[in-house]
Amino acid sequence: MIFSSLKRSMRVRIWAIFTIAATLAAFSGSLVQAQVENSSDVKQISLENAIKRTLANAPYLHEFAFKQKAVEGELKTAALKPELNAGIELENFLGTGEVSGIKDTDITLTLSSVIEFGDKLTARTAFTSAKSQVIEAQKQIRTLDILAEVTRRYIDVLAQQAMIGAYKDAQSLAMYTYQSVVKRVEAGASPAFEQQRASASLARARLNLLTAEQTLKGLIKSLAIMWGEQYPNFNQVQGDLLALSSSPSLSVLFEQVVNSPNIDIYAQESRLQEAQVRLSQAANQADLSWTAGIRRMNGIDEVAFLAGVSMPLFASDRNLGEFEKQQAMLGRLKQQQQGARLKLYHQLNTALMARDNALRNVQTLQSAIIPPLEQASSLVEQAYLDGRFSYLEWVSTSQELLSARQALIQSARQAHQRAADIESLTATPMSISAPISSLNSSLNSSPSNTQ
Repeated sequence: MIFSSLKRSMRVRIWAIFTIAATLAAFSGSLVQAQVENSSDVKQISLENAIKRTLANAPYLHEFAFKQKAVEGELKTAALKPELNAGIELENFLGTGEVSGIKDTDITLTLSSVIEFGDKLTARTAFTSAKSQVIEAQKQIRTLDILAEVTRRYIDVLAQQAMIGAYKDAQSLAMYTYQSVVKRVEAGASPAFEQQRASASLARARLNLLTAEQTLKGLIKSLAIMWGEQYPNFNQVQGDLLALSSSPSLSVLFEQVVNSPNIDIYAQESRLQEAQVRLSQAANQADLSWTAGIRRMNGIDEVAFLAGVSMPLFASDRNLGEFEKQQAMLGRLKQQQQGARLKLYHQLNTALMARDNALRNVQTLQSAIIPPLEQASSLVEQAYLDGRFSYLEWVSTSQELLSARQALIQSARQAHQRAADIESLTATPMSISAPISSLNSSLNSSPSNTQ
């Protein structure tokens, strides 16, 4: 199968690309851990397992095996030498007068073929072999893209789990707030309309939680679809959303992207086009057609040999246009490679900028925004219960804290997503902090043998 043809170094690199995302499975953070984790109906999946399943079952990767088989068939055809033709020719039979009947029939038996010049057989096989290398490069890019998409969808699920945790906290707070307001209303310390507002806030918190749980189910299905599973057999993913590493410098990323499959594909396509140019160049040399045979002349009862050769004239002039076309296409590919490198530089710069902003947001929210809001929420709560602050001030402070926690989750999600983008573009891990041996074994196996 297609994966058995991957070089070991490529297998290691594919997994190493996602080691930063795999660290999500190496930690267990309180932000993500739901209270139902100890329940018997919780079925979790790790990022490593999600990647294994995708590599084993994704049809987008299996198609390359058939492309390689098609090229193997082309290679067998390209390696064939010119065919040998046998012929028979009858002359002077079934005519009129002296050549009536078959008594004066001349019978000629011939063999004919072509002698190729310009080393055309080598050019054909080199061109077909270059096709195989292009398919291999395309497969590597597709693999990186698919693994990046698996990681992004996995992170979406992980972030949504954290969001559900925040909504559960918000619902608990809304319930506590409602109960506190009811006590104050019954005691005559607060107006009755505050109870109605607290009831509405509680209903909104329950709705938000229900919506988040439904969204989680949809995101889990989207993740499972990556390996063709329409009815997922898991309902949670493992990991700590706040396990984040620092970003490398842009200059380092620029150096890494030069050796990535996203650039290598253009090198392979250039080699293919160079082979096409050599094939066109070989066609400039005309081939020699030859014929040899024996003729039986019944009219004089004699046998004679015959031979002949032929070669097209001005073959190089007739093929000049095709040769110049292929050369121009080779030049175009080299320019496309330069353009692709500039595009990758831009994508890296954009992804790195977005990730650094997300990391900055995470750090600020954790250190300078959420702690003060937690203290403020506690103080305002006590002040409300003491009758010094209004219900509106308590709810407003609580909402600010909830919004800050949601912003923390979204920023962490953004940082992980952009890390996956960067690793997909450079084919290089941003950090190597997780073991890769377990997935290497899965990449060593054929998809047809992996369950």
